[in-house]
Amino acid sequence: MAVPGDEDEQRQGFRLAFEAAPLTLEQIWIKYFGIGGKAGLTEVQAYVYGALSLPPIERDILAHALNETLNGMGVNGRRAGYSQAIYPKADEGERDTN
Repeated sequence: MAVPGDEDEQRQGFRLAFEAAPLTLEQIWIKYFGIGGKAGLTEVQAYVYGALSLPPIERDILAHALNETLNGMGVNGRRAGYSQAIYPKADEGERDTN
């Protein structure tokens, strides 16, 4: 079983969201590259299909590219996850910094 934030879990979530989307991987890659992604289309394809690892920042940029594209199109449904939670969970509460 994958640990939350694990690359395999993130890849699987991306694939499920991508496969349900009315988009090609090339369209997502163009958005990804446009917002600062460094991997080439072939590398992204290899990542999506489990043949290559990407650093967490590249996975997050790729997830963001897919999510932002789906949001812009008004598509409801699954979204790709990120390597870390953006917001703390409710049970984590605020931490005292003093």
